[in-house]
Parts: sequence; structure tokens; C-alpha cells
Amino acid sequence: MCVENLQRELKILDPRRVHVLEARLDEVDVEIEGRVYCGVRPRRPFPYSHPEIIMFYKGEEELGMLRDYRRLDPRSRELLERVLRIIYFMPRVKKILGVRSAKGKYEWRVVTDKGPVTFYTWSRCIRLLRDGRLLIRDIDGRVYMVENPEKLDSKSRLYLSMMM
Repeated sequence: MCVENLQRELKILDPRRVHVLEARLDEVDVEIEGRVYCGVRPRRPFPYSHPEIIMFYKGEEELGMLRDYRRLDPRSRELLERVLRIIYFMPRVKKILGVRSAKGKYEWRVVTDKGPVTFYTWSRCIRLLRDGRLLIRDIDGRVYMVENPEKLDSKSRLYLSMMM
């Protein structure tokens, strides 16, 4: 398949022809190539490795993909980022106060950039990303990020190593 056909099939959008008109909790109204779509869901197909890529969906219909949403005009970028922050809310772990086994689960007590939190995981729940960041997924599907594990205090690093 040639590149042109692949681009047509993927509906790759030109960021100069995409304008976010309004942002709600988890949807946007967007103008794509002169046509307005309301109630569009932006999604990151690769939220950890390539968060700049955005897919737009209206119901089940794929409207298109932006290779790098950061190339949108400033107002559109600001509105889209507001929605993405809600959809992809991910506290950053700054310190691990403790991890203990409790009723077949692990209870984590951590300090995040959003404040202290306690959450529960099943066994080994840490995913290592290629860039060295760590993701911890709790039993409710929430994700916590450790941006730079080496910068954590020694006790926090010990707890992480026990759970990997």
C-alpha cells in the first residue's frame, strides 16, 4: 500500500484545517476541513509513548487523526488540552510511604502531585515504559505515573523494586 492510500485510509488531518470550537467535560465541538462536528471524543491511541497523537471520534465513526495536536492554533490546543487533562488524569507519584499485603491485594500509600492517596493493586502491577517512566495500575483501572524512579528516595525505590 502506498503512503497516499495509507494516509487516506487513516484520515490523517492537517492541524491547520482543524479548529476546536468548544470544550466540555470529555468532548469537544470541532471544525475539520470546514465541517463542524459536535460531541466529538478525542482519544490518544498511544497515551504513554506518543501522547501527541489524537484520534477524533463521533459515535463509532473515526473522523481522523492528528499526528501532533500541539501544532493546532493556540486556542484549539488550549481547549483540547483541557479535555485531555480530564480524560487522561494521571497523578504523578512523588513518594511511596508504604506497600503492604491486605486481603489478597496490595495496599499502596503514596504522595502524588495531587496529594496523599491510598490505592490497591493485584500482585505485580507496574509497567516499565521505554523512556524509564513507570506506570502503576490500581484494581479500579486508575493509573499513577512515576516519572523518574531514580529520583525517588531510597525507601520509595525499595518498595518499587519489591513490586516489579
